[in-house]
This record gives sequence, structure tokens and C-alpha cells, in this order.
Amino acid sequence: MAKIKLEIYHMTIDDEIAYLGPIVTKMTGNAAFTTLAAKTTALGTATTALSTANADYLAAVLTAEQKLTLRDTARTNAENAARALATGAESLTTDAATLQSGGWELQADRAPVGQLPQPANLAASGGDLDGTVDLTWDAIRRGVQSYVAEQAIAPSGPWTQCYVGKSSKCTVTGLTSGTQYWFRVKAIGAAGPSAWSDPATKRAT
Repeated sequence: MAKIKLEIYHMTIDDEIAYLGPIVTKMTGNAAFTTLAAKTTALGTATTALSTANADYLAAVLTAEQKLTLRDTARTNAENAARALATGAESLTTDAATLQSGGWELQADRAPVGQLPQPANLAASGGDLDGTVDLTWDAIRRGVQSYVAEQAIAPSGPWTQCYVGKSSKCTVTGLTSGTQYWFRVKAIGAAGPSAWSDPATKRAT
């Protein structure tokens, strides 16, 4: 006993319209299904309505996308104009009351950074070349003028400076291959140096 396979629920709207149209055509006037003429007409009407509604939807989506592009462009233009006007106002005066009289909201004064925290998560790994060790640590987000790293062949020192710079990583060179070294890092800011990081240790490559 044959049964119709009707899996239109899994189709896209376009595929469903393309699938139903030929069925309406072939069912219309078909001598085997004369008693289903009304239902065939109903399917034809529904398919046409679906096609029209889908076309209207697609046109609306295209229009919405175009309007969204226009809106985003207008916003960019407005923001650029606001920046230009703000720059112009600041070029005439930096007096808070005068700027506020123009309707501008002012930035809060930035608090001084103060004492920097000690660098965290110092890690030491073997360098690519003999006599080297690579160091990395978490960058401090604000207020750092430079970092200072030191090395020693014992956890108690004596310590020797091996790096000064703004990067939160470095390669220590000039080490003796196979020798165990200890390293520590501190940050330098306007308020002075931070505490030393917890030490990291590694045998030189």
C-alpha cells in the first residue's frame, strides 16, 4: 500500500513553494482526484499566498538591512561630529564650568596610581640558545614605567640585574648552561618600585 511522503516541514520556504506548485498543477483536473478539486484549489491558494508573503518578507529584510546600514553610517557621522566639536571646545578653554555650560559631561580626574603591585606569575623556561632562560610574567595594566629583573645562583642571592625594560617578558643571556638559576622581577612606577615577585627557578639551556 503506497503512502505519500510529505516532509515539507524540513524544507526551506523557497523549497516548499517549489515543491507544492507542481503538485497543485498535476492535481488540478486530474481524473483520478476529481473529488479533491476544492482541496486542490485550497492548496493552490495557500501556496500562492505563501509565495507572496515570502517575497514581501525578503523585500522587508533587504529594506531593513539597507536602513540599518544608513543608521550605522549616520551614527558614525554624528560621533565624528561630536568629537570634532569637543576638540574645538577644548581648544578654546579647559575651564570646567565653561565646558559644562556647553552641555558637555566632563571626565573625572584620574586618581594617582600609587604603589604598584608586585608582578605576578613569574615563569622561567629554557631559552632557544645555550646559556639562556626565557622569563614571562603578568603585565601590570597601569602605571608601569619599566620592569627590572634580577638573577642569582641561589634563592638567597646575591642578586644581579639581568633586564630593564617595559615588556613583561625577556630572555636572560650569558648564563652557564646546566646551572640552576633563580629569578625575580619588580615594577617601577611614579611612586617607586613594587615589591619583588615570587622567585622562579630554571636550569639554563
